[in-house]
Amino acid sequence: MLSVSDERIAVLSTMPVCTIENSYYSSYTLLGEGRLSFYHSRSTREISPRSLREMEAKMTRVPCRLYKSGEPRRCACGFCPRSVAPRHCEFEAGQLNGGALSSVGCLTRRRGIKTGMACALVLTAVLCGCRDTTEDLTVPKPPVVTVTPAIQQMTLDYDEYVGRTEASETVEVRARVSGVLQTVHFQDGSLVEAGQPLFTIEKDQYAAVHAQSISRISLYKANLGLAESSFERSKKLLPQGAISQEEYDEAEAAVVAANAQMNAALKDAELSQLDLNYTDILSPITGRIDRAYVTPGNMLTGGIGSGTLLTRIVKDQPIYAYIDIDERSVLRYLRQRRSDLPSSNTATIPLRELGIECELQLQDETDYPHVGLLDFAENRVDAATGTIRIRGVFENEDGLLRGGLFVRVRIPIGEPYEAVLIPEQSIGSEQGEKYAYVINASGKAERRGLALGGSQGTLRVVKAGLQAGEDVVVKGIQRLQPGMQVTTEKQTTEAASSTP
Repeated sequence: MLSVSDERIAVLSTMPVCTIENSYYSSYTLLGEGRLSFYHSRSTREISPRSLREMEAKMTRVPCRLYKSGEPRRCACGFCPRSVAPRHCEFEAGQLNGGALSSVGCLTRRRGIKTGMACALVLTAVLCGCRDTTEDLTVPKPPVVTVTPAIQQMTLDYDEYVGRTEASETVEVRARVSGVLQTVHFQDGSLVEAGQPLFTIEKDQYAAVHAQSISRISLYKANLGLAESSFERSKKLLPQGAISQEEYDEAEAAVVAANAQMNAALKDAELSQLDLNYTDILSPITGRIDRAYVTPGNMLTGGIGSGTLLTRIVKDQPIYAYIDIDERSVLRYLRQRRSDLPSSNTATIPLRELGIECELQLQDETDYPHVGLLDFAENRVDAATGTIRIRGVFENEDGLLRGGLFVRVRIPIGEPYEAVLIPEQSIGSEQGEKYAYVINASGKAERRGLALGGSQGTLRVVKAGLQAGEDVVVKGIQRLQPGMQVTTEKQTTEAASSTP
């Protein structure tokens, strides 16, 4: 390894010799095949002569001399911008660094002749390289950046939360009686009305049982009639002494027993009629039905709460969105809204009557197009999380919202105010500090620290650091440094559609 100064580096390869100035590398190691490894206190880098050409804008070369008939010409070492015909290239001894370099040279032959290399080095100080100092360096063009003006418009702040939607009504349709499923009367996923037939279970057995119950009613009705006739005769014969008191009591008891049997038969007929009715399963609510979980021909098990689950129906017009918010925010919303009401006894006013608006956004939406009202809050705060669950209700007239969706809900706070807004993509961050680049009247970049507010769609509220109308950079921020001259391309900023 050869160590050189921080200002210059000797670059050696199987090709000619050059030096590079103004590099921050401090030493190098020759790896062979034209590759060098530069060492620095923070990094190690391996570089080839081809890569050195790409770094030309950051390099400065010092003069050398190519001798042909005693005239200085450009070196043909391969690192120079333009090459000349192959010649014997030799640095003039004593020309470089006050004579410290005795000779450094490269020998190339014409095409078809094998190329050779002759290098003799005596390094006691910094080496020098090849390039005319008379040639001006190429001035890089200013970077092109895209800018947009900061806009000012009426803005309203919001608190944003995440939550889930839930249908306002949900019903599980189950079999009330056992039997074989005969027919399904709906299309999977369709809208059904309350009372609409959904399933039919085979009726034969239940119809026969009901007919038997009706026949039993006729039997007990006849028995009741006979008992009543006997009792009427007993009432006439008892005063005449034709029958004993015991026979009279038996006739009276027979009437009561026949009457009880008659009532039991009537109730049995009602039960059998219910079972027969349960073979036709109807929709209990209006809503959207799920698929049929059981197909015709399968055996169903009846029962209250334990019957076979056949399908589900949900009502999602209106639909609910449940969110968990901290208790401090709940108190702020209630105090803010109740302060606007004339009534002094606001503690008894339900949440739904306060008229607190909320807005909902789906996963594929950039705005909050669904507007609803907060209508319910739980009666206690969860001690484990310090939050309370509240509910927003949305009409969902277009039927887009479904139960179980992940949504964002925002609740407005405060009053509308004038604010400066810029695109989110124009905001940079460094160690927690938010900043943006502003292009001034002279076309130079200025870095401004920002105090940010809430988001408004794709825009962000700037509370301090910018004025309306100033051009902020939205593309090309990574290439900028404070005070850098730039070329700008204009881009318009669309106003936030969700602002009041």
